[in-house]
Amino acid sequence: MFVLVLVVAGIANARGSNDAAGERPPEGVNTVPESVRDGGPIVDTTHGQVASTEIPTKTIALTFDDGPDPTWTPQVLAVLKKYDIKATFFVVGANVTRYPNLVTAIHASGSELGVHSFSHPDLATLPRWRMDRELAETQLAIAGATGITTFLLRPPYSSSAGAIDGPGYGTVLAAGQDGYVSVFTTDDAEDWQRPGVAAIVANATPKPDEESGSIVLMHDAGGDRSETVAALDKYIPAMKAKGYQFTTVTGGAKSILGEVAASPHDRFTGSVLVATLSVATNIVSWLSYLLLIVGVLVGLRLVLMIVFARRHAKRRRSPNFSWGPPVTEPVTVIVPAYNEIKNIEATVRSILANDHPLEVLVVDDGSTDGTADLVESLRLPRLRVLRQRNSGKPKALNAGVRNARHELIIMIDGDTVFEPDTVRLLAQPFADPSIGGVAGNVKIANRDELIGRMQHIEYVVGFNIDRRVQDETGSIATIPGAGGAFRRQALLDVGGLSTDTLAEDTDLTIALGRAGWRVVFEEHARAWTEAPATMAQLYRQRYRWSYGTMQAMWKHRRAIRERGLAGKVGRRGLANVAAFQILLPLTAPLVDVFFLFGLLFGDPALTLLLGAGMLGVQLLGAMYAFRLEGESLDVLWVFPAQQIVYRQLMYTVLIRSVASAVSGVRVRWQQMKRIGSFGNLVPTPAVAGAPSIDADRTMPIPRVTDRDLQAARPSARKPRRPAVAATGRERWFDLLRVAALARVIATELGAPATVTLFPAWGVLFGIAGSLLVRSSQHSPEIDVIGHRLRRLLVPLWAFGIVAVPIMLWQGWAAQTDANTFYAANLVFWIFPFLDPPGSTAAAAFTGGLWFIRASVWFVLLTPLMRKALRRMPLVALVAPLLIVGLDAGLGWDLSTGGGTGPALIDFCTYAACWMLGMAYRDGTLRKLHPALLTLVGIAVAAGGVAWTLYRSHELDLDVVPLGVALVSAGVVIVVLCLSPAMAWLDRIPLLGGLLTIVSDRALTIYLSYPVAVAAAPLLVARFGFVAGDRGMLVITSVVLVVLAVLAFGWVEDLAARRPLRLFPNPGRHSTPPHA
Repeated sequence: MFVLVLVVAGIANARGSNDAAGERPPEGVNTVPESVRDGGPIVDTTHGQVASTEIPTKTIALTFDDGPDPTWTPQVLAVLKKYDIKATFFVVGANVTRYPNLVTAIHASGSELGVHSFSHPDLATLPRWRMDRELAETQLAIAGATGITTFLLRPPYSSSAGAIDGPGYGTVLAAGQDGYVSVFTTDDAEDWQRPGVAAIVANATPKPDEESGSIVLMHDAGGDRSETVAALDKYIPAMKAKGYQFTTVTGGAKSILGEVAASPHDRFTGSVLVATLSVATNIVSWLSYLLLIVGVLVGLRLVLMIVFARRHAKRRRSPNFSWGPPVTEPVTVIVPAYNEIKNIEATVRSILANDHPLEVLVVDDGSTDGTADLVESLRLPRLRVLRQRNSGKPKALNAGVRNARHELIIMIDGDTVFEPDTVRLLAQPFADPSIGGVAGNVKIANRDELIGRMQHIEYVVGFNIDRRVQDETGSIATIPGAGGAFRRQALLDVGGLSTDTLAEDTDLTIALGRAGWRVVFEEHARAWTEAPATMAQLYRQRYRWSYGTMQAMWKHRRAIRERGLAGKVGRRGLANVAAFQILLPLTAPLVDVFFLFGLLFGDPALTLLLGAGMLGVQLLGAMYAFRLEGESLDVLWVFPAQQIVYRQLMYTVLIRSVASAVSGVRVRWQQMKRIGSFGNLVPTPAVAGAPSIDADRTMPIPRVTDRDLQAARPSARKPRRPAVAATGRERWFDLLRVAALARVIATELGAPATVTLFPAWGVLFGIAGSLLVRSSQHSPEIDVIGHRLRRLLVPLWAFGIVAVPIMLWQGWAAQTDANTFYAANLVFWIFPFLDPPGSTAAAAFTGGLWFIRASVWFVLLTPLMRKALRRMPLVALVAPLLIVGLDAGLGWDLSTGGGTGPALIDFCTYAACWMLGMAYRDGTLRKLHPALLTLVGIAVAAGGVAWTLYRSHELDLDVVPLGVALVSAGVVIVVLCLSPAMAWLDRIPLLGGLLTIVSDRALTIYLSYPVAVAAAPLLVARFGFVAGDRGMLVITSVVLVVLAVLAFGWVEDLAARRPLRLFPNPGRHSTPPHA
């Protein structure tokens, strides 16, 4: 229902633009009859014949487009009433549904109505079905508002009859078949330009030599129309003084029919349409206020982060800060465990490795996997095991408290490990007798996958920042179960851990505050925990947390009215939880909803710019949080995905939690499946009890997954055949990359079309896909993806910093440029979801940026493609080719359109190449015999050549997408099957060095060669060489590319975080390129 409301509201508010956007460049006027181009402004094609009609001499028909508008339409009507004038209003259907009363007022005043489409698109660019819907929906809206039907149409972006081109005339004929008479203009007031009142009057004044009357175009919507209203008040009496009469379009052309009463069916349908769209628009308006609340909450959180979190960090890092005298008394570390066999040994050993006197008490809560037996078998000193029937975590912790030997107690989960100084750091705040609890700094250990990486960001930017703020305001609401410390007396004062809620840690922390005990945050006491590894596990965990938090808030709701420390916890802590853990997650998805709403029904570029702006502000806050925590900023490239995924996840979680709470559904504790993240931290100490983990400030992050554990077991399936070698440069790939770049440049220099038989782009994408998987064999895939994005985007940004100002300097922003400049579109230079825009003059320089755009999408979607390739390899390879085939066979021509069409076709054209590169790298292709693969590749490429000859009658693959796709896939199969050993290249230093340089500067060469090719003829002519000397052009182009590499190639080193060099080290060949 909610989605339906948004779609309906989007339809009601959708607008392509207004007439101020200008006309489409004319095309093919040969199909327009001379009688139409030279005839009157009213063109009637309703009866199969074409008739042009003029307005009588000394007669003016005032027409107003783009309305109605709640500000300007009433003022226009008031001026018309003042002079007893009637006019014709060509209304936009979307505005009719928003302001039906204004349309009724127009009709009641005696003026007539005409159709100006529903969403103001250029009708000549639409398919017939879409054009019919534009007109029919506007007609229904008018019928619902006024009870009449009109036969008058003014196509958006039209002007005079003499300006009608071929596509525009097609619109006139199609409209005539639907019963519409097309009304054009004689004199355009050009009020949309806001030229001034005098200019509007002059523009609208009929020319003295005109023998017929005039249809004058003005606007009552689409912008500030104050000049139009003022001009109209001067224009009417001036024209009357010259002897002109005013009428409507049908009043001036008696032969055409304007308005008739609508049928009962149309009136009813139109009324329902108007009412539905009006309700949907109002709902969206109310939702926009909720969006404002989201903005306020986000801004408030950023302020709290900057003010309180910074104050907290500054105070704690001060040389003068101290908790008091050093605390050296021993502590009891309680580890509640239920089926924690995968991690429990690492947990226990990490605790015992600490530099503070302690005992470890493992409370086994009825485990069925042998957890207790494993712990006892370790026979480590200072380690005890307490067994109990399965009773839940709170009771296990209470049992541990009862059996603890020391007054200071630390609680840690069985899937968590401590750093060597964590216990000591957690104990130090108890030097202050008023402190009853200490919250540790919990870190995510299994952060190599996307889900773990997103939780890592959440812990740093969310939980830990919130604890800093709450610590500074004396209102910490949660001591994490993964790492927290308590005084035994404080626990006894509140009766231990309660089973009343599922969030026992939050319940306990609030209870401590209400009992008068202070709770603080020790940022240096780090605990590394294993987070949910799947989305389903994460959902179940957050559902329990959310439901339990609501239970705890309700249980302690009276704390809001209490005084002292209890009041702080109630009014500040609970308010913080309510605002940022409940209200913000509930309303935050509106950001994504309105983002999609703007993309579909508004200005996509502006929507992207605003979305990027909001995301940028949040990213700056995240960067600040990471700096406070001393974390690497590299992981933040997944921050946009984290924001989007978490908004939807927490929204659904909270909705379900609220529903469960209201309905009284009992939520059970759910066990999370462990993946054994700490298996590689388990040592075999030479001396029992000796420290087993290096006393380093940063816990090593393990990279052990279920697949690793399965492979390590004797019963595991037989491993795959070894994949392709994963070390050293692959000279065959270097050679292919150089050949591909040479082919691209040769094509630009005018080489025969047959050179396209070597599919340069397909080969480059195949190499890139293979190398990405190669890197993923050594580093987490999520890090490799971030690395690839950086290497693509940084050179693009550097190129844009130079190119965009030059294009603006050369007149890109001028209205005469066919590629209209929109500031919002510059967002695509920052992140190329679509092609970065450029001026008409620079089309040759910016047209090739599609390669970077396509590469970005390939890199981002690599995890999905790898998963599809593993599950259904043949389907994964064929599906994108099928889309390209349907585009060709059904005549969709997506590649010739704008926006997402070319992006989709480019992706599908080369997706098979990218996936073939991945399949080559992970060994999948090696399951088939090389000879068979080669034959398949040749057959596929031959099919592409045949299709190209069939469609274009010449071997220019670059103009036939399906031909490109097939030839590229076929050739990539062949070159991957060949993969000859090229070690001999390194025995020729000059040749090997050249390959290294070209490979490591491939992106710089690609971005600079169009500029070099365009500049070469100018330089050749400037220095007096023969203008048509192709050899000199090639030499000059190569020299310019070399200069570009010298000047800007270091940007690729910067993006790759290599030492900056004018040229890559030709002798470096141990590391493969990552382009």
